[in-house]
Amino acid sequence: MSAPPGLPPKEELLQRAEEVLKELEKGPWPSHVTELRKTRYPLHVYGVGLVARKSPWGPAAVKVEYVNTGVLSRWARDWVPGGGSEVHFRVFHTPGKFLRTDFVRKITKISRELGVGLIELVGQTGALVLNLTPETAEQMVDALREIGTDVGGSGDAIRALNACVGPALCEFALYDTLKWYAEFHKGKRVNDNIVTPNYPFKFKAKFSGCPFDCTRAVHRADFGFIGVWEGAPEVDQELLRRKIEAGEVDPAKLAANCPSGAITWDGKELKIDGSRCKKSMHCIRAAFPAIKPGKKVKIAVVVGGHVKGRFGGKMGKPLAVVNSVEEAMDWVVKTVESWMEYMEKGVVKHKDRIGDFIMKVGFKKYLTEILGINEERKPTLHPSLRAGAVLDDEERTMWANWAGKIVEEYFGKRP
Repeated sequence: MSAPPGLPPKEELLQRAEEVLKELEKGPWPSHVTELRKTRYPLHVYGVGLVARKSPWGPAAVKVEYVNTGVLSRWARDWVPGGGSEVHFRVFHTPGKFLRTDFVRKITKISRELGVGLIELVGQTGALVLNLTPETAEQMVDALREIGTDVGGSGDAIRALNACVGPALCEFALYDTLKWYAEFHKGKRVNDNIVTPNYPFKFKAKFSGCPFDCTRAVHRADFGFIGVWEGAPEVDQELLRRKIEAGEVDPAKLAANCPSGAITWDGKELKIDGSRCKKSMHCIRAAFPAIKPGKKVKIAVVVGGHVKGRFGGKMGKPLAVVNSVEEAMDWVVKTVESWMEYMEKGVVKHKDRIGDFIMKVGFKKYLTEILGINEERKPTLHPSLRAGAVLDDEERTMWANWAGKIVEEYFGKRP
């Protein structure tokens, strides 16, 4: 790729890159640049990218024997002085990223001896990332397997699963996300498809303990499992009254901000209409623990969400509310099998996500013929769980007919 216009000569570019990096080390807060200097990461490439205001990295490939997924590499573009490369592994991690100290010590040792001394623990992929050098890649794979983990989760495969911290740390968790992450992950078929490309495109599963959806299951998962409840939230009227008197909660504002108008306040008691509650959790966040999720816990299953796809981004469509994640596991298997079957038929193309596949076959057909579930079991959730960024043909027809009726009502039937 050609250099961005207006860049200075290479020597000056490197000098300006170093000035920017030094600026990022100033101040009383910890600096990521200072920490990166302790590693063998090609920091000058990062600095040049900041000056150019454009990614200095271009795509590349590194072949690691007996490893099919999880290896990602980038090379500095031609206009970056000094060049450089960046290779990293996506490594299996534990549910909620709770890591034993002995495991962290082993990973750190591997990173220092066989990598560049840099470990990444954040990101929407849910993966633990180890930066390395191409020369030590195969040694690192062996070392990782010796401590009980492996490389995988990129390409046309099951990506690293992602679960929120769930009941371990969060008072809002409505089911054990950590347990179900582990149950899903321990199946041989799941593990095989994390380390081996086998699908038309990538597949992601995410587990969120409540409608706050900290894993972004609605937006970024082919299958998302979200804790919800039936009916209205529980209200401790006495505790709520004390919070109101202390100025911690404004009941009128609480009612006004309810997205479905389910909350009413008569000056003495706050009531929530469970039939109208959309589980936005706004009232719970504002008044917890005086207002808590209801005790009749369920799990909402959404399918087909992703940020990027052949036909644009989509939000997960609600399938049903179930009593446990286990009830929905059969749907995952049926969906993936049909996805691959339709690829053999030529309907699904390479790079079609699950959401693209559902759009092609039609959501109603997918729901009734492929999964065999009744549309009446769909959940009533936060409005964000009920829409798609891209409409399928059935939805488009439905909304077009609705719009046509409105036009006819106000302007008369068109000739």
